[in-house]
Amino acid sequence: MATVYSREDVSKHDNLDDAWVIVDQRVFDVTSFLDTHPGGLSITEEYLGGDISSLLRSDDVHRHSATAFEVLEQYCVGKLAEYKEKKNKHAEKEWKEEELVDWSKPMLWQVARVGSLYKEWVHTPVHRPLRLFHSDYIELLTKCPWWVIPIVWIPFSFYMCSLALTGAHPFIPWLSAGHPVSPVLLVALLPLGVLIWTLIEYSLHRFVFHLDPPPKSPSWITFHFVIHGLHHKVPFDQMRLVFPPVPASIIMLMIYVPGIHIIPLNIGRALFAGGLLGYVFYDLTHYYLHHGSPKPGSYFASLKTYHVAHHYIDYNLGFGISSKLWDIPFGTLLNVTSDDVPNK
Repeated sequence: MATVYSREDVSKHDNLDDAWVIVDQRVFDVTSFLDTHPGGLSITEEYLGGDISSLLRSDDVHRHSATAFEVLEQYCVGKLAEYKEKKNKHAEKEWKEEELVDWSKPMLWQVARVGSLYKEWVHTPVHRPLRLFHSDYIELLTKCPWWVIPIVWIPFSFYMCSLALTGAHPFIPWLSAGHPVSPVLLVALLPLGVLIWTLIEYSLHRFVFHLDPPPKSPSWITFHFVIHGLHHKVPFDQMRLVFPPVPASIIMLMIYVPGIHIIPLNIGRALFAGGLLGYVFYDLTHYYLHHGSPKPGSYFASLKTYHVAHHYIDYNLGFGISSKLWDIPFGTLLNVTSDDVPNK
């Protein structure tokens, strides 16, 4: 039986360390969710301890999607004395999370059995820890804090620049590996490499990360979940927002090796160095869009609005992360404003 509270009881939980709200005469403890609130932390503070039923359904601050109400259900701790049960259209689904998968066990070997419900399930986010593998060592390789990305890849980008400038062999320094590029050419190639990365970023996100796995193909469902589906399922997980170095290295090799066989080696190295810098900006931007609170009206505030809309309004549009550049010519631009962001 649900615990009964008064409005006065709830009003005492009105700070960031102890945050309760009332929605439709039910009580929710959202303390653990505030840091991951897609609209940012600052927008929530003035409403803590109060009744936000009308606010959630109003466009005055932000529009809230059905997903917002589904996520909210995870934080219900009780009800008001005057609570009258009514049909909750937002909570209605033909399936229940616990019936499809067991969150206490590794997910990699479970997602395939979701079958025809996979697409709906993976785009119904939850705020809970996700484990992929039984092995602690392999599991560790699937997680990554944001600060690892610049520590690993910025020095490697500088190393590629030095190879391009000297034309040196990567393993035997006194051997030549092609005609070196000049400093002037390097400076010109680096931003071109960044631009090329933005196209790669868009293409990977649209055509690989958002491929539509056949519902009767366990291998394709599992593949999709591992490369990107898990991010849409647990978008609030801070350790699964940037690419861990091991899988990132595999993707980079798949780009680098063919590239240096198509264009001169040291030009390829210079472009790759620029691409690495673009990649670092992309991954750090992605993390910030989920967990940062950019200044209203800023470039990153616009990107945050855009990316949140990709998650909660239409995941078939808005594939640009670090910019909207390629969404425009390829017809996948999401036309949203800050008022459209479906906050939780």
